[in-house]
Amino acid sequence: MSTHTVNPARDTAPGRISKISTDDGHTFFFDHPLDHIPGMLVVDTALRQAEDLAARSGRGAAEPLRVRALDLAFNGLCERGSDAFVHLAEGVPGGRALTVDVRQDGTSVCSGSLRLEPAARRELFAEDPRREGRPARAPAELVHKRSEDNVLIGPLTRTGEHAYTTVMLGPPAHRWPDVHPATVLVEAIRQTATATSHTAWDIPTDWQYILMAIRLTLSDTRTWPAAPELVCRISPLKGRARGGIDIDVLVRGAQVGHMRLEARAVPPAAYRRMREARNGPSRNGPSHNGSSHNGSSRNGPARTGEAAR
Repeated sequence: MSTHTVNPARDTAPGRISKISTDDGHTFFFDHPLDHIPGMLVVDTALRQAEDLAARSGRGAAEPLRVRALDLAFNGLCERGSDAFVHLAEGVPGGRALTVDVRQDGTSVCSGSLRLEPAARRELFAEDPRREGRPARAPAELVHKRSEDNVLIGPLTRTGEHAYTTVMLGPPAHRWPDVHPATVLVEAIRQTATATSHTAWDIPTDWQYILMAIRLTLSDTRTWPAAPELVCRISPLKGRARGGIDIDVLVRGAQVGHMRLEARAVPPAAYRRMREARNGPSRNGPSHNGSSHNGSSRNGPARTGEAAR
């Protein structure tokens, strides 16, 4: 299933409005049943539609575009019971900087901005042709995934008093050819932050993570010659409920990007009360969310990946 073909869009002046798909057949976004639209699907819809809008207006048709910056604040969970739309608007007519506003039932559930830049290729990094066999992966439970095939990072290694490092694993291109490369990077960083929070802060794996904000900047938009290392630098939790994690993106020791992720951790009972207050009691209990905006756990709903304050 292609998220691009199932997300109808209409151009506005100047910008675009795109409906977010609620088809749960895509294994990247729906690793397990979710009780809301996963945040990574929101991110991917915005990125793909922004890229397509630039191409259709003649500013990207002859060259690939890469994401240079992505800054999003999540104001609430995007529910599955009604249509949600991504509104894109050009900051400067003819430019590649756009504002993002995700609206559902008249309410903004996510807002921010993104910036695109020309690049030689869309791919984030070149795969190592010498690598053989299946690479080691972080435990699926630590990144809130059910399938190991959806784990995008290797095992964590503690590299400092407040730092943990892993490497991003390139997903097979044939599995998710319709997922934007920057979405895959953001999801890998989300997984790194989630695994680090469980490891460094001893947060139980059945707690839900509610994403509050992500701020990604990339200083090098060339295709990297190797898979990036992701280095988490953690800050103390505020009352064990809120925390911020800074993740540096390194390629062969040189920094090529950075992302700041802010989230709050919620015990299962508190999450159920929050969801029942919004949607009413569920006979089957809360559904699982397994990513960050795609970020939830094997044992619970959305953890990191969507935002509810």
